[in-house]
Amino acid sequence: MISAGIALALGALLLFGGWAVTAGLATRSVSAANAVFLSYVASIGIAGSYVLVARRPIAGTRADVGFALASGAFLAAGSISFYAALTRGNMAIVSAIAALYFVVPVAVGVAVLDVALSLTNVVGLALAVVAVVLIAL
Repeated sequence: MISAGIALALGALLLFGGWAVTAGLATRSVSAANAVFLSYVASIGIAGSYVLVARRPIAGTRADVGFALASGAFLAAGSISFYAALTRGNMAIVSAIAALYFVVPVAVGVAVLDVALSLTNVVGLALAVVAVVLIAL
């Protein structure tokens, strides 16, 4: 049986894939900044509704709330960059390159948070980078 974490991750994969495709379609005639704004209006509606239905108040340490807000700032700026890239490049290539975002938290984890990587982890990261380079060629 598949774990709940894996099932949710697969859902995220499909939803992020749908986001990339619809973002590419939106940027055919909508500016990157406006497309991001419109997508965030939809996002806040869905996320806000979820918070209300789940009845989970916003709680946490001041630092962790700050990190949540900072993550939103990174996401918004990254989204603008992604949408702008879609207006200028091939959707498949732009999406593949942007999908390597996971390399950043791995690098920060290793360099700053003392996260240990196995040889298998390193080989997997290297193969992912090679795959994206091959897609981009």
